[in-house]
Amino acid sequence: MLVLLDSSMLMLPLEKKINLNYEFERILTVAFEIVVPQIVLIELEGLKERGKIAIKRKAQLALNLAEAFKTIESKIEGHVDFELIRLAEIHKAVIATNDRKLRSILIDKGMAVISLHGKNKLVLFGDLSY
Repeated sequence: MLVLLDSSMLMLPLEKKINLNYEFERILTVAFEIVVPQIVLIELEGLKERGKIAIKRKAQLALNLAEAFKTIESKIEGHVDFELIRLAEIHKAVIATNDRKLRSILIDKGMAVISLHGKNKLVLFGDLSY
């Protein structure tokens, strides 16, 4: 199973001192591979270029973290959330995000999502069998 990371999840370890690999191993009961869609890298590059100073720093650190994971091809235009949903549907993947709006959309669609719960723990919302 693929775990698709969005930009908020790539920034989370910097904000909350979370080890993504450890947390995914703790909550997932199936074999998985963590991947970053190209469109997420493009979004982070944009934040690095146009964001406020704190956001620029987080975006650069998130890009550095993303290098540890495989990149998968995606559409490079359009809304990032819609592309993540499309990729998750195609690959039967779970999306890891800390974006409340995206998490809500995924849950409404019956898709699995990994998100922050409490101060520094990730939790799986939904069922992996969709």
